[in-house]
Order: sequence, then C-alpha cells, then structure tokens
Amino acid sequence: MNRHGALMFRSVAMLVVLVVAGCGGGSDLQTEVIGAGTMVCGMCEDNIEKAVYAVEGVKSVDVDLKEKNVKVQFAAAQTNLQTIERAITDAGYDANKKSRDPVAYEKLDACCKAD
Repeated sequence: MNRHGALMFRSVAMLVVLVVAGCGGGSDLQTEVIGAGTMVCGMCEDNIEKAVYAVEGVKSVDVDLKEKNVKVQFAAAQTNLQTIERAITDAGYDANKKSRDPVAYEKLDACCKAD
C-alpha cells in the first residue's frame, strides 16, 4: 500500500470510529419503573428479570421484591414501555395496570402464585 492509500485508509477508519461512537451515545435511553404487585418470591424476581432482559433494547433491569417494582433502562429507539410490560405479563405477572397472562401464570411454580 502506498503512502496515499495508507492515509486514505486511516481517514476512513477514523470516520467509521466517529460514526459508530456517535450512534451509541446513549441519548435515547429511557428509565421507567413498572409496578409488579403479583411477584411474591425470589424466583419471581428471576423470572421477571429474565423476561425483561429478553426484550431487545433493554440495557438494565432492577427487580425489587420488597417494593414490588421493576426499574428498567432501555433504548427508546428499540423498544417502549408497553413492550416491556407485555414481556412481564407474558411471563405470568401483572405489570402496572396490565393483567398477567392466565396461561403463563398457571405454569409458574407454586411459590410464585399470589392467589
């Protein structure tokens, strides 16, 4: 590679790095707290955490059994609150004012059933 080619390669590489860094700036991160009043045990915490992390765009999940809520940080360009709530209800738990999926609830371990 000649000198001109090497300079061009470095310039393009630098441009790619800047573009990639600019895209991941984190400015579109959103944090929401979701009520999960039907969780009753540590296994519930694990189930909810796993379900929420499975949603594309979720960056962090903090499930608090004592407070019965889930703090979620996510990329707003990739997902939204409704999708995350749906992941929780599909796992068998209430999420905010949305009711759990009854079929998923029946599949939970006995210790996870609030009723």
